[in-house]
Amino acid sequence: MAGAILSSIIKWMIGNIPASLGSALSAQQGSVHEDLSKMEGTLSRIQAVLSDAEEREIRDEAVKLWLKELKDLAYLAEDVLAEYGYEFLRIKAEGGDLPRPATRKRKLEARKLVATTTILPTQIAIPGGIQSRIKDIRMRFDELAEEREALSLRNNTGVRISRVPVQPPQSTPYVDESCVYGREEDKKKIIEMLVSEKGSAEKLSVIPIIGMAGIGKTTLARLIYKDPTVRQCFNTRVWVSVSVDFDVIKIYKAIVESITQIKCDLTELSSLQSVLKEELVGKRLLLVLDDVWTEDISLWDSLRVAFISGGRCKFLVTTRNESVARIMQTVLPYQLAGLTEDQAWLLFKQYALENRDPDSSRNLEEIGKKIVQKCKGLPLAVKNLGGLLYYEEDKDKWEDILQSDLWELDEEDDGILPALRVSYHRMPTHLKPCFMYCALFPKNYLFEKDELVKLWMAQGLIPFMETRRAEDIGKKYFDDLHRRSFFQLSPIDEEFDEELPLIRSSLQLSLTGREQLLQKTSFIISQDEDQKLFLMHDLICDLARSIAGEECNIKKDKKVSYITNEASHLSLIPYETKADIQFEPLKDENRRLRSLLYVNTKVKTLSGGGISDVFQNVRLCSGLFQTLPCLRVIDLSYTRIKELPSSIGQLKLLCYLGLRGSTIKRLPNSLGSLYYLQTLDLKYCTSLQELPNGIVKLINLRHLELPTKDFAACVSLPSGIGTLTRLETLPAFKVNRHCRIDELKQLRNLRGHLGIAGLQNVASGKEATIADLKTKEHLQTLALIWNSEKSTRASSSQGPSEQHSDGSTLNTGSITESSRFLADGILQNLQPYRNLRHLILRGYCGMRFPSWLGDSSFSRLNTISLTKCHSCKLLPPLGQLPCLQKLLIGNMDGIQHVGCEFCGHSSMSSSIAFRALDMLDIECLNQWGEWTGVEDGDFPCLRRLVIKHCSKLNGIPLLPTSLEILEMENVEAITALPKLPSVKSLDLQGKWNENLWASTLELQSLHSLEISWSEDLCILHLHGSLDALNNLEISDCMNLTLIVELHKITSLEHLRLHALPKFQFPPDDRLPPTLLSLDISSCPNLTSLPLYQPLSALRELSITNCEQISTLMCLQNLNSLESLTLDACPELFLNSDDVLPVTLQYLEISSCNKLSALPRLHENLSALKELHIEDCEQLTTVVGLCNLTSLELMVISFCPKFHFLPDEQLPTSTLDIEIEDCPRLTEWCQRHGIKQKNNDWEDADFDDKWERHSNSQESESDEN
Repeated sequence: MAGAILSSIIKWMIGNIPASLGSALSAQQGSVHEDLSKMEGTLSRIQAVLSDAEEREIRDEAVKLWLKELKDLAYLAEDVLAEYGYEFLRIKAEGGDLPRPATRKRKLEARKLVATTTILPTQIAIPGGIQSRIKDIRMRFDELAEEREALSLRNNTGVRISRVPVQPPQSTPYVDESCVYGREEDKKKIIEMLVSEKGSAEKLSVIPIIGMAGIGKTTLARLIYKDPTVRQCFNTRVWVSVSVDFDVIKIYKAIVESITQIKCDLTELSSLQSVLKEELVGKRLLLVLDDVWTEDISLWDSLRVAFISGGRCKFLVTTRNESVARIMQTVLPYQLAGLTEDQAWLLFKQYALENRDPDSSRNLEEIGKKIVQKCKGLPLAVKNLGGLLYYEEDKDKWEDILQSDLWELDEEDDGILPALRVSYHRMPTHLKPCFMYCALFPKNYLFEKDELVKLWMAQGLIPFMETRRAEDIGKKYFDDLHRRSFFQLSPIDEEFDEELPLIRSSLQLSLTGREQLLQKTSFIISQDEDQKLFLMHDLICDLARSIAGEECNIKKDKKVSYITNEASHLSLIPYETKADIQFEPLKDENRRLRSLLYVNTKVKTLSGGGISDVFQNVRLCSGLFQTLPCLRVIDLSYTRIKELPSSIGQLKLLCYLGLRGSTIKRLPNSLGSLYYLQTLDLKYCTSLQELPNGIVKLINLRHLELPTKDFAACVSLPSGIGTLTRLETLPAFKVNRHCRIDELKQLRNLRGHLGIAGLQNVASGKEATIADLKTKEHLQTLALIWNSEKSTRASSSQGPSEQHSDGSTLNTGSITESSRFLADGILQNLQPYRNLRHLILRGYCGMRFPSWLGDSSFSRLNTISLTKCHSCKLLPPLGQLPCLQKLLIGNMDGIQHVGCEFCGHSSMSSSIAFRALDMLDIECLNQWGEWTGVEDGDFPCLRRLVIKHCSKLNGIPLLPTSLEILEMENVEAITALPKLPSVKSLDLQGKWNENLWASTLELQSLHSLEISWSEDLCILHLHGSLDALNNLEISDCMNLTLIVELHKITSLEHLRLHALPKFQFPPDDRLPPTLLSLDISSCPNLTSLPLYQPLSALRELSITNCEQISTLMCLQNLNSLESLTLDACPELFLNSDDVLPVTLQYLEISSCNKLSALPRLHENLSALKELHIEDCEQLTTVVGLCNLTSLELMVISFCPKFHFLPDEQLPTSTLDIEIEDCPRLTEWCQRHGIKQKNNDWEDADFDDKWERHSNSQESESDEN
């Protein structure tokens, strides 16, 4: 709808035209002055009727045409005036003289112009043709203003009159989205269906939830997904947002990646199915498929084939379409009804009346209840209207909404709910174009607040105010739209905390590397509001597209050569995963295009799982940009574009250039003529070689995102970068001979993250002072980095060197006394502003830390990382920082003693040290021997302590009862632990003193114990005093032979033994009777298990890669066993007379080469649901298959001798059977209509196993 964007353009022109009216004018400029003055008055008259026109354009075709003409003219006028302003910017960027306004009023207006980027100067040469174009535009505006009278348009009288906004009641900006009304009974019933073992006999249990759009299907599914009962029942849960595009491969990949937490690069359907089957073995899966549309049964069949059956895998599907439900369902679909009036009223009150004065609320309740009735029980409509009315206190305004004609529009015309139309039409005028711009995003597109605000700014949708940043205004607009439920927090950020690190990593938002653990914890997962991910509900997307019409155009094609004449904004969706996208010159009718966005749905949508990194080749023809002179936004992020044509410099009005994550190698120097450019996004452009020198002319640049590694820039900045005084985003700065640190002096507006690397190239402390970090009050994160590679190379032949555990080499002779003294002065003079939140200091070669580090005035400092500061002898006094929560100290060979100075204690002060610290991680302090100075009450909140590679440390001080997690590695000098009554988890790795073990037995709250890579450990003595120990894991201890008194740990439920080559159980040994799971792997010396005593609680038993295990006695004693896995035990032999537990539900036997028979499958194995037999070369058959009445899945593969006896019967007709590479079963498979995989024995995946089988046969022949 034209009215939405018109108001924004006209407001901009009215606000900027007065500043162009200078005093000393040439004759040519005098004519322009007169036209602009008249245009200002005409635009004010037009603006006064826009609200009425927008209301009437829905029904009145004449008004609609008038608004369209007005919009086209307004766009043209904005472009012409912006082109005029470009000349002013060009002169300023090139260092020319500009005219000085004569009056104080004109000076104020000129200052405003300089700040708004789109500037109308007074005494500069007017580009050819602009004078006549301005005159023509003014005359056409006059004609349209006269036509408004014939249309009988009224001046503004409604809610959209410009006025000071009513302050809403004091409240938090967002409603708690977990507050859901009227769905408890629905939730209860569906959970009962999910967890029940009863139900259909189908191979896969699928429960559809059906309901109309906006009724709350997804919200209900989310509530079910995170319910504790569901979490307990399903050990694996996966959420996939499907939407219209039911891409089986994409869905498979999303599932695999969600389960494995590893990116999956497979593209073949069969490979994905095989991987998924393997991953699902032994798992109980809940898969939620949200918003399914497809009615193609073949697609559904392709998806379902990989999933294990019945009780171990259940689907919850949400859909609007009953036909979809009929195709997928295995039980009757759950029909979700709308909310009752009472439930809808409670929801409405939460959004519209929360925290209001009770008396004023009572006056509005009667009207509110009538409005709720019109919403017909749809939660989305209720929330939208509630969010709208939250800002209205006038009863008449509520009445206006109740009586609006928009309720009468037929929903069937375009599928848009009347309630949503009302909510849009009644929102403030300034929000409408911002919302409409979002019509460029495909459904399920994930976006950040910060990202969207920058796009709005580039389009001029955010007004300039001298007292507020445009970004802050834009964020307020965003929050308003969120509060009105037009945006919603994505399920990634809102619900699924366990998937968050994986998803963020896929979007390249997370950090990697051991040293950045604290940063990843502090400001990646717990991100601020600007970095959270949002999306729009499908109905809201439909509403945005309905309003935008042809204004915002989305194309899904591999060749872009034509778009509709009406389009001002274009977003391109990938046509095919591997197809190139080719941009060709567009026709003259498309010259008005203002946005060109490539939207990589593989990276930035929920339907892509948020995980795939499939990029697409983009080809830009050389003449493309000449045909698009009005572009404000180009975004080619996550494409394989390698370079931009130099003609991009002709896009005079460009404000936003996004190349994030692309393969761009170089940027043309013509980029320096884009004087309007506000945002240049080069984040994750790891192929970028350098920045062009011309970038220092971008005088309006506010955000320069750079590729970084370990907080240092991957590209050098050109000399003169300090002239870009409007820069707010500059994540990394590398000091070198071209770019000195004094360039930072004028960059006073920097905010967010700043990493300064190459500090060894700073000439003096005085030069560091010029950087003036102390005044940069908006910085949140500061990294100060010395790179020592150069000095190390220069003196590699002199002085001793030491090898550190991180692989770095310190040349202790390479750092001179003068260089240490220089570094001291530099760091002292790089003192940041006291509001800093995160500090990273790495490679510092000075001998002492600066006086400001640890000063309590840094009251917001939350995270500190100090690493590779090898020359420092003392740690800084960090204990008095009131908000410090996470501290990492690493690779500091100069530290020999840590005392009271670390806590900040002195004779004058006895305050509590580290009062907020939650995590302390100290690693690779090779000379550290003593830790003292900790007083009673210090570290009151410490929950996790990590000490690694501190081989000389002789002890740990008494720490508070808050400590729950203790990790130690290579701490052989520590002989005892202090009393730590609250420690629940202990992780011991590498070398540790044998006397240390005695004190661990006093950890009475110890719940989990992990011991690994301890070569000196030969015998492990346990003790009954560990009466809270629930989990014990021992791995990679090469010399461990015995665990003593294991049976006395009567609380133990989970035992895992891995890679213990010398370990054995003594003949008379016993296991704790409380064990629930026993997992033993890679213990080649182990010959037997102590299973003869009753283990009535044991449910899972897994024995893998134990070469000497020959028999398993007394399996029948395990009368609660549900899962048994025997894998890679080549000597194992089971007798056909052995008895398996009657409770067994899952049985897997694989790679047991001597196994020729299995225990008979007696009638008492009626609970068995899955049987897997794989790679058992001597196994010939199983007997009693017909007794397995609950069997749902049978997999037999790579068993060359296996066959069924002629009278062997299958247990049920619904049994899912998978046979692979069993040549003696070929005829049997054909008889039963089963397709055997790879029965030609030529599959590449089979080669290794078949070769092993052949070698085995040869060796047997040799022996005989």
